[in-house]
Amino acid sequence: MEVADTLVPARKKSTRYNELKRRIPNITNIMLTKSLRELERDGLVSRVILKEDPPKEIEYSLTQCGFEFLPTLNEMYKWGLNHMENAESDNTPLQN
Repeated sequence: MEVADTLVPARKKSTRYNELKRRIPNITNIMLTKSLRELERDGLVSRVILKEDPPKEIEYSLTQCGFEFLPTLNEMYKWGLNHMENAESDNTPLQN
């Protein structure tokens, strides 16, 4: 699995908040909202309000910069999984 599978569903340009929440296991509303705001602030995600009236309809999509960053992010994700597996099997802490 790659990070892109969660952030950018196949053939979709944008994703709504609740769809992201369903795709990311065990994330709280507070953490998802905080993360999306930070990604938007950093220029990796754009936020579009489709409907102002409650309930608001908001879609998120990756910016060009976000798409360019995906290969690096996927490699970091794989690296983290590999090191977590090694640490669990060795039962030793990660070295600095």
